[in-house]
Amino acid sequence: MKSIIVAVDKKLGIGADNDLLWMKDLPDDLAYFKRRTTGASVIMGRNTYDSMGRPLPNRENIVVSHRPVGDEGVLTTASLQSAYELARYPIFVMGGGRIYADAIDDMDRLYVTEVNAEFPQATVFFPRIDPTVWKEVSREHHDADERNKYAFDFVVYDRNDS
Repeated sequence: MKSIIVAVDKKLGIGADNDLLWMKDLPDDLAYFKRRTTGASVIMGRNTYDSMGRPLPNRENIVVSHRPVGDEGVLTTASLQSAYELARYPIFVMGGGRIYADAIDDMDRLYVTEVNAEFPQATVFFPRIDPTVWKEVSREHHDADERNKYAFDFVVYDRNDS
């Protein structure tokens, strides 16, 4: 199964200046990301990898780039298709914007954290989730609290079979 995992604001913003919009403001989203992707193959673009600065532990890290990463434990390949072929575990595409746009048509499932906020500084956006292609299969709401600055929902979409 191939999945995307992403967090978006109300306008589908996902990042600015090679960073997440709410990095330290939603620790429960980071924990959700870790739970979902541990033991999986994570596929990302070069800018996403560079913004992290290191491979994610307990995952097979695959970077789509024409320039080798050179870090131990990181596979580099020039295309999404070859990244899918290299993956030995369930696939999670984890960004950035161009990789999401190129991968969404290949996916079976979307794991979307919908953040109940708008970030005007957003410069990178997730593609619109077309309701004729995707059906919502679960939603788990979380209010803002002392740990999480914003309310958010964990939403899972599956590709429509029709």
